[in-house]
Amino acid sequence: MWKREEEQPTRPTAVSVPRPEAPRATPTRSGHATIGPSIVIRGEVTGDEDLIIQGQVDGSVTLDAHAVTIGDGGRVKAGIRGRVITVEGDVEGDLTAQEQIVLRGTARVQGDLKAPRVVLEDGATFRGLVDMGVSMDGKKEAPKDASKGVTESKPAADAPARAGVESKPKRDALVTGA
Repeated sequence: MWKREEEQPTRPTAVSVPRPEAPRATPTRSGHATIGPSIVIRGEVTGDEDLIIQGQVDGSVTLDAHAVTIGDGGRVKAGIRGRVITVEGDVEGDLTAQEQIVLRGTARVQGDLKAPRVVLEDGATFRGLVDMGVSMDGKKEAPKDASKGVTESKPAADAPARAGVESKPKRDALVTGA
């Protein structure tokens, strides 16, 4: 009989076309910048994003709130400050991190390390001091265990002298821990 489906004319359906997104006024903070293998920078490097260094930097690198990675081909003669610092290449200079410093097996570092956590992988070459007890604001943190650290021993002021032996104040330093 009557076929309703055939009688109704087909209507064109609306096609939704996506609108292009408006350009952003501020750059995204989730990205990272890269200094490529052929780039040489002499001076101060600062910024507001993570940084990967594959080239050469002479001067200073300051990205306190971000990660700094020196790639396998990276060569840095600079002090480096960051939230997390990872080294796979060559660094000559002090490294200061808010959270952690990681020296990969290919790392070659000459300079002091300052961070709450430090990782040295097998094969890494490092020459310098490691300081894990100073926060980024420069305040010294108290030792967590009183038995670690340096203590000074002094005799009591009213201690009786031994018969026939002159009493001299002692100044011995006791160093314990690893």
